[in-house]
Amino acid sequence: MGRNRLNQGHAVPDFVDKFGTALAYFSLKVRETANIKHAGAKGTERELNLVTFIDGLLPNSYQARKGEVVDLKGRKSPQLDVVIFDAIKNFPLYSGETVVLPAEALLASVEVKSRLSATEVSTSQEAARALKTLEPMKRKLGSSTSPAFSSNPRPYRYLHGLFAYDTDVKEANWAATELARLEKHSHGPADGAIDLVYVLKRGLIDTRSRSFIPEDEATGQALVAFWFALYNFIDRENRRRERAPYFNYANDLNRFWKKI
Repeated sequence: MGRNRLNQGHAVPDFVDKFGTALAYFSLKVRETANIKHAGAKGTERELNLVTFIDGLLPNSYQARKGEVVDLKGRKSPQLDVVIFDAIKNFPLYSGETVVLPAEALLASVEVKSRLSATEVSTSQEAARALKTLEPMKRKLGSSTSPAFSSNPRPYRYLHGLFAYDTDVKEANWAATELARLEKHSHGPADGAIDLVYVLKRGLIDTRSRSFIPEDEATGQALVAFWFALYNFIDRENRRRERAPYFNYANDLNRFWKKI
């Protein structure tokens, strides 16, 4: 009975207001950056806004940064606008404005787009596929929807999202049209490259379940769902992860040792 009361509870206003305010913040940033002529500079500003937002909500043990990912075979991901990792358990191989993470440290990532178009969707799908060809511990990645304890050794999993400030798809039947375009540029329904797509003022699409949540500008309900999809995944995935094998990344140093 107590559980039913919990399930039927109402949203706490202080919590809902946080995301409604964030939605207004992102909308304001669109206006503030609209007159920046250089596309790269405009994009960078909008990427940093999202990094700041996500990092500010994460518990202290996690960090959100801009970065790249490298695996033990030396293969690198494309540059990622947001990478999320446990900063107590792991550290970047390189840390500057952009960090370089070992593949075993990445939990989730997000790419930021000012405006989605067919070209941008195609580019994003290719980048997401490249990310998911990395092999933490020299093992192929599992699907983000696969059970956490499905096999032994357990596969690493990444969650990858796309956050867009706008889209060129008309509002009428937006979610179905956007999803169809995403799937057109995938390698089939089981591609699993981009897991989540959030578009400001439109809503959140979960490509894995082929479902969506429309946005509500008063509550930011789709933004809330986007955040919790990220957080719930990284929290579950991180619990089953060991520390990244930093010694393996540095084992080339052994050849420099000399007898005295």
